[in-house]
Amino acid sequence: MKKTIYIVLILFFAASCKKKTSVVIQAQDYITGDGSAYAGQEYAVSESWTPFQETKSKIVATGFLDDNGKASFNLKMKNNRKYVMGVSQPDNICYGGLVQHYLDHEKNNLVIFEYTHCGYLDIKSNNINCEDANDEFRYKYYVSSNPDIYIYKGFLYNGVWDPEDFIKGCQDYSGIYIYNQRPVGNYTVEWEVKRTSGTTTGIDNFTITENDSTSYLIEY
Repeated sequence: MKKTIYIVLILFFAASCKKKTSVVIQAQDYITGDGSAYAGQEYAVSESWTPFQETKSKIVATGFLDDNGKASFNLKMKNNRKYVMGVSQPDNICYGGLVQHYLDHEKNNLVIFEYTHCGYLDIKSNNINCEDANDEFRYKYYVSSNPDIYIYKGFLYNGVWDPEDFIKGCQDYSGIYIYNQRPVGNYTVEWEVKRTSGTTTGIDNFTITENDSTSYLIEY
């Protein structure tokens, strides 16, 4: 009986012992690699465990990112507990950032997260070659280097043109101004026009810059 208790105690001690790992955080702009937007932002690591089916947690590490959005520290982690790191996000971030990241017990953690700032975009359209009320117009636009950052899917369905969604007839929206917040960067815009005479397509590029407004008109 004593031998069994001794083995159980050893197993419990092994499961709960702490292991020191290093954690490095780096925030960087997707385009420039600069991390100054996150200068002074606070990070925190929470430790959680579940004794007797009730989850408990506490903050075990806090600090601030430096002038280039970087921080490094050592952390002792217990094998039977989970550790989640979060970083507060500054204003005017339209893509990326870090809501939470689970830290690995078995290795040093290098947490790199990318972000982009915001600009403003107004897409306009004008059917200058209208044939009749059956004209159909669709468009999409996306960050040229990586559509996962942003892609406008207003006229798409499962990644292809939606046959039920389009601008119909001889519409002129060139005088309407509607600016939407979008990630900065170089964009590709593609469109399709269906008329009685046939189908035509077009493609072009434009750029959204930080804290600036871009207006793009598609005349078809």
